[in-house]
Amino acid sequence: MTDPPLPPPEKILIIKPSSLGDVITAMPVLAGLRRTFPHAHIAWLVTPGCAPILTGQKDLDETILFDRRRYGRIGLSAGATRDFLTFCRDLRRRQFDWVIDLQGLFRSGFFARVSGAGVRAGFADTREFAGVFYTHTIGVRADHTVQRNIDLACALGVDAHADDLVLTVTDEAKAFVESFLNEHNLAPGRYLVIAPGTRWQSKLYPLRHWQKVVAELSHDVPVVLTGSDDDREPCTDLAAGNGKVFNLAGRTTLPQAVAIIASAGAVVCCDSAANFIAPAVGTPFVTLIGPTRPERTGPLGPLGLAIVADTPCTGCLKRRCRHVTCMQLIDPQQVAAAARKALNRKP
Repeated sequence: MTDPPLPPPEKILIIKPSSLGDVITAMPVLAGLRRTFPHAHIAWLVTPGCAPILTGQKDLDETILFDRRRYGRIGLSAGATRDFLTFCRDLRRRQFDWVIDLQGLFRSGFFARVSGAGVRAGFADTREFAGVFYTHTIGVRADHTVQRNIDLACALGVDAHADDLVLTVTDEAKAFVESFLNEHNLAPGRYLVIAPGTRWQSKLYPLRHWQKVVAELSHDVPVVLTGSDDDREPCTDLAAGNGKVFNLAGRTTLPQAVAIIASAGAVVCCDSAANFIAPAVGTPFVTLIGPTRPERTGPLGPLGLAIVADTPCTGCLKRRCRHVTCMQLIDPQQVAAAARKALNRKP
């Protein structure tokens, strides 16, 4: 006997606050919800740092900012505690019909419960007992994080697909890229983006290897470096003394970085947000993978290629490592060769 279909919602909340790459993996859920419920109001609970990636996404009506740093002082700061209680009351007053928690942690499950929504759905294999807050716990078999999100949505009757992994490039961001390319005499599709940064220390490719990759590839095409403020210094070192390397790390908004990648011939990155931005804007890419697992967060679709370290400890999922042998042993020549192939696959 199958469960009866859920009542169609008028107001829906997606909970996927962070990190940046994880937020992008939930885009098929947003697109599927809009396709299935074209007149529903769809909101997304997200951290301020990740919210700009949702700017201009045509299927989204509203972002609700969750300031994790501010609310992390609950009980220590009277102001933070008061603001948190106000946030919770405001969430409940919005009267969401459905809440889909794609984060699966205690705090995200807690917010689902606080919302008072009649349908509160999340993964059956959540951490931190988040499942106690749900009305619907969904078991999925897929390994890849994008497909897991899709399978959860489909279990609720949402028409979501892997092809829905799409980011809209805003007009403002397109104008920025056009200005940047004109200033430096670059052409769309005729430059390579390298995004060396990532949040995990263990996923970083050694700077000396990046230097070899950049030096070799810049003989063929101009190279544009992208990243956050934290990547500014290493990218400055990579660009030093090379007139065909342009450093935009820490100098763009997230929508502008998306547009730079969308206009590029190819992208080379570690397992980071760029690994999901590239396929979401139709740009071929190469991802360097060591401590993570390609079947879970690696390239999805025909545009991506993974270079996976060949060591016994590959896929350990450790955020920090004393030796990082896996990333150390990825050959820069192999990376450069893969980048050249990717450049030839630009649609």
